[in-house]
Order: sequence, then C-alpha cells, then structure tokens
Amino acid sequence: MGTSNWQNISYCVELIRLVSPAKVLDVGVGFGRWGMICREFLDVWQGKVFREQWTTRVEGIEVFERNIDVYHACFYDHIYRADAYELLVQQEALNDYDLVILGDVLEHFAKPEANQLLRACWDISRYVLLNVPIGSDWPQGSEYGNVYETHRSEWSEDEFNVYPVAAKRMFKDYVGRDFATVLLQGKRCLS
Repeated sequence: MGTSNWQNISYCVELIRLVSPAKVLDVGVGFGRWGMICREFLDVWQGKVFREQWTTRVEGIEVFERNIDVYHACFYDHIYRADAYELLVQQEALNDYDLVILGDVLEHFAKPEANQLLRACWDISRYVLLNVPIGSDWPQGSEYGNVYETHRSEWSEDEFNVYPVAAKRMFKDYVGRDFATVLLQGKRCLS
C-alpha cells in the first residue's frame, strides 16, 4: 500500500493547521495518512471528536483499487476511484477546495502530465501542499503489483517557484536522499 517518508509529518501538520481548510482533496490516498491527519488536526483537535460533529470535508482520489480498505471510510468522506490526471485534467470533474494534497504523487507521472496535474490542482484550490522527491536518487518501478508506483519524473527544488510559494522546506529521508515539502498559494487564494 502506498506510503511515504515520515520526516516531514510535523511540518505538514503545522502547514495544514495554518491553512485551516474546510474542504480537502488528498490526491493519491495510498495508506490514508493525509486523510487521517486532516481529520485529527482539523476536527478532533478543534473539539469535534465524534463523526456527527465533524465539519471538515475530506475527499481523496486513488487509482489502485487494492489500496482502498474499509478503514479509509473512518477518515474520508469520499474517495474517487479514478486516475487523478483523467479526473482533474482531462475531465475537470472536481473544483472548489481549500487544500489539495499531493503527497508523493507528482513523481509517478511523466513530467508534462505531472505539470498539468499540478496546474489543475492549483486552479481549483486555495492552497496546494506537495511532498516530492528531489533529484535522481529515487528510482522506483512497480511495487506490490501496482504499476502506478513507478517513478516517471525527477524534480528539482526550484521547479515549483513558478507558483506563489507560501512555505518550502527541504528534508532528508532515512538514507539521506533529498525531498521537499512545498505549500503553494492556489488560484482561489489569489482571486
């Protein structure tokens, strides 16, 4: 099941709480980390402990059906079982979010498609939070029968500066490879 580094989690929680979104889209749900974190720190930490008290809308997109398990329904209001590129870029099916999370997603698309996906997320949201491996030290093929886990693009830290960057921090994973957490002000924040 798709998961990613842990070294940036506390920083991401700070950013999520700072943005304080009412409606979140987690692109590439995988294990469900960001849905759980959003639910905990946007509702439970605000005293809305029980499901009937929750006010944050947490949605996700997951292309690999086997990644979605029954426990995801405990945190997500809805999961779109679809390819994020097709849903957001080709169909333009979703809009109006306060925060879109791309947690280790962009590297799974070829660069042109990844850039289109990022732009689509930027267009529909007040903020975009992304975590992305930096450099060429991140080769990865199909994992646990999931061809969508293949890394198809490499990224540099400066590539995201074409968007309004609200916050950015570099991290090292457990073997010393670079990855970035970037919070972008989305189009809805600027208009």
